[in-house]
Amino acid sequence: MAINIRTDKNNYRSEATCTYCGGSHTITGCQEILDDAERGKKKRFASRTFKEHYAMQWVEKKAKSKKKRAKSKRKCGYCKGEGHTRRDCKVMQKDREFLIKANQVWRKLYADNSRKFGYAPASLVKYNDSQYNYNTGQYETTSQMLLVGSELPSNLTVFVLSNEYNMRQEISIPLVGLQRPVTLRDFVKGSPLQSKLTGNSYSWGDKTIEVIKPSEYVFTDEWINAECDDINFVLKKWDRQRLDDCIFRSIRDQIGHLM
Repeated sequence: MAINIRTDKNNYRSEATCTYCGGSHTITGCQEILDDAERGKKKRFASRTFKEHYAMQWVEKKAKSKKKRAKSKRKCGYCKGEGHTRRDCKVMQKDREFLIKANQVWRKLYADNSRKFGYAPASLVKYNDSQYNYNTGQYETTSQMLLVGSELPSNLTVFVLSNEYNMRQEISIPLVGLQRPVTLRDFVKGSPLQSKLTGNSYSWGDKTIEVIKPSEYVFTDEWINAECDDINFVLKKWDRQRLDDCIFRSIRDQIGHLM
């Protein structure tokens, strides 16, 4: 899973269902409604079925709407400028390059500090957690020696810095043998780098993590510089104003001086 609004089943949207034939597509991509409309045209009015009448009306309405849109000025859904669309928006292309660079900078920061804070794969850490005991009425601290899992979280991107829930990454670091999630914030809590690595989101709980034996894991340049498909997702889903409010400002505030 990547940014919060995306799902494991379908990264972009829920499965479509046609309101005309019930198939796994939208009505605009339905071949059956086009066939019924064409069939209805060849019949006299009284001989047409209800579906054929409906299909003919829908196709006619769609044709008029398409003609009307062709006459109107094109307006970009991303920057709101006229005369172009997202597909050829120069502002969006520039912002895409900005996000790619920001993601590379954030990943390098993540990699460079992974040994220090103990969240690199195969690190040995001491996990301390304070839980309230309702029987005694007191907080009790438990400690465990645990290994960080060997697989990297799938959502290690700069979107962890977003202040918008649907856009923000929630990064969980796997600890072998521990059922409850441990977040990246738990590893870097209280550090001057906390906001640069995790944004300004609040850290819950009273967990502390001590590095016992740093990992020898090496983050490759290929991983650091790899493009992230979440970038294309947010550029297609949201307009520039929302991205500026929810992620661009955070990037400039937290890691802009590193870019």
